[in-house]
Amino acid sequence: MIKINWDPISHLGPIPINWYGLFVALGFIVGWLLVRRWAARSDVAREKVDALLIWVIVGAIIGARLYYIVQNQPGDYLRQPLRMFAVWEGGLAFFGGLFGAIIAAFVYTRRERLSFSRIADIFAPAIPVGSAIGRIACGLAGMDYGTRTNLPWGVIYANPNSYAPMDGMPRHPDQYYELLGDLVIAGILTKLRGKLPQGGLFLSYLILFSILRFFIFFVRGSLGPVALGLKNAQWTALAILAVAVPVLLIRVSRNQNARVNSSQ
Repeated sequence: MIKINWDPISHLGPIPINWYGLFVALGFIVGWLLVRRWAARSDVAREKVDALLIWVIVGAIIGARLYYIVQNQPGDYLRQPLRMFAVWEGGLAFFGGLFGAIIAAFVYTRRERLSFSRIADIFAPAIPVGSAIGRIACGLAGMDYGTRTNLPWGVIYANPNSYAPMDGMPRHPDQYYELLGDLVIAGILTKLRGKLPQGGLFLSYLILFSILRFFIFFVRGSLGPVALGLKNAQWTALAILAVAVPVLLIRVSRNQNARVNSSQ
């Protein structure tokens, strides 16, 4: 078993340092640098990418917070509405952040008369890279902790400030399962770049990540099932798959038909 004694909050003199927040910020920065590099190859102006990143960050934070509130005692937040803004207490859900970022990006690209599908494809491989970086601190701090396990790589959280229960029980390091899955997805998307019709790379990300999340949440212990033994994120993943898979198949089929017609 692996014992983790990481304090999620450190202090630099009187200044508190939230390691999860720092790693999330680092994930955004790395993702931004990657998108900037890939955008330059696609003749998308850097200033457009920089402006879009601000929209994406704001949309992601708002969406992540709202999704978390909806699935975690929303009545408590309605009775204390100012707590909705207390993001430093924790409480950001990735799917909500993804939806918020997509909406913000769509609004921005429409306003600037850019192709949303083209921009989304540029961002696609960077999303799992940034997410993987955020998962490093998430696992150390005990956020989104896993269910109990007897596997030799089970983790025991020993720091009293950890977000995981202090019960001395080994748990699945599900945060690192997801980290590895994110890196695999990033590798697959990098290989697929330029081989799919426009929008196909982003749709592939949605499909692969939804599959990953569906299975990861069977060993996530911080949330309980909501219906038929499945958790909120699993139902969200199924909903995404129900939309993204047929849309991708239609786009690929149309692209193949167009190529056949053009060669005749």
